[in-house]
Order: sequence, then C-alpha cells, then structure tokens
Amino acid sequence: MSIPMLFQEEQAMTEMRREMGVNFWGASDMAHAILREWWSPDHKYPNEPKHLIFTASVLALYAIVGYSPYNPSKWALRGLADTLTQEAMLYPDQPVKIHMVFPGTILSPGFEREQMTKPDVTLELEKDDPKLTPDQVAEKAIAGLEAGKHFVTVGILGELLRYGVLGGSLRNNWLVDIFMAWFMAPVWFFVHLVMHGQIKSFVKKHGHPSTYPKKF
Repeated sequence: MSIPMLFQEEQAMTEMRREMGVNFWGASDMAHAILREWWSPDHKYPNEPKHLIFTASVLALYAIVGYSPYNPSKWALRGLADTLTQEAMLYPDQPVKIHMVFPGTILSPGFEREQMTKPDVTLELEKDDPKLTPDQVAEKAIAGLEAGKHFVTVGILGELLRYGVLGGSLRNNWLVDIFMAWFMAPVWFFVHLVMHGQIKSFVKKHGHPSTYPKKF
C-alpha cells in the first residue's frame, strides 16, 4: 500500500508506521513462517529449490520525493531479501531461492488512490513513467523468475535503475564517487566469492543451524 505525501506532513510518521507494518512486516511475518517450515530439521521436503518471492518497487532502486512513507518499507524489504540469500546458504540440503520483483507503475485501484494524495511535484516527476496493466506486470515478472533472476524488473526503466542501484544517490564528490563506482564493480565479484565462500565453509564445519549454541 502507498499513500504518497511529503515527509513534513503532520501525519507522515503515522502513515510511515502503517505502511511499514503492511509492506515490510506483513511480508516479513509471512516469510518467517514459511522459512521456519522449509528449513526446520524436523521437516523434509523434496531436495529441490523452493522459491520465496518478495514484491518491492522500482522505488526501492531509486527514491522519488513524495513517497517518504512508502520508500523505506520497500528498501527494507530489499535488505531482507539480500540477507536471506546469504542465510539460505546455511541450508544446502534444504535449498530455497530468494527473489525480488521491482514493478513500476501498475494501472490498478491502488494507483488511482495514490493519485488522490500524491504531491504535485511527484506527479510532475512521474508524468512520463511507463504504466503497465497487472497482467503485463505478471507476465514480465514470471518471465524473469523463470529465467532464475534474483532481482526481477518489468521494463527498461526498472532495468536501468537496477544497473545503477548503487549509484543513484547524491554524490559527495562526483569525480571520486564515479571513479570508485567503476572500481567497485569488479571488486564485488571477489567480495561475494570470499563472503559466500566463508558462509559455505562455516556450514560445512558447524552443520545445521539448529545445532548452533543459543546466545539468548
């Protein structure tokens, strides 16, 4: 859900808590219940990947003014999805693949409600955004999921934003930050190689997470 407004509105914090409850906590609660079942040492399912799919928004790739109650819930969901892709490595015999879909504007009753409260500046910024029907979004999302993508976009705009997901924020120094963005692109390959290798080595050494010592 999304009720667009500016952060300075009196009701912004109340709305932010409500949208975080629906968009983030609603998805987190469901994911927690599902993964506890799939990863339980007491339950065995066919040893084939299961798929947990979150729905975010292109606004989790690039924030736009007017969505202050909404953006944080989707950015938080993206952070959870990335974290769970690593946690899934702790269960090599109970494989789960984590995906996240990033749709843009969907022609729906929800979009019509958004238009009623959306600040003018937001309407201006979004006026040329491509708009898809729910069926179009579903078709493109399913195609991306069937291709095995982790982050699934449904149009060229979303794909371009995905490419620049680490570089869409305001720069501290344009020259230095652009150079470092180019530098970091290949570095992440080695970071993932090391970090994911450490996770996989840990589970080989310590076994199923249910056997780990409790610290709380």
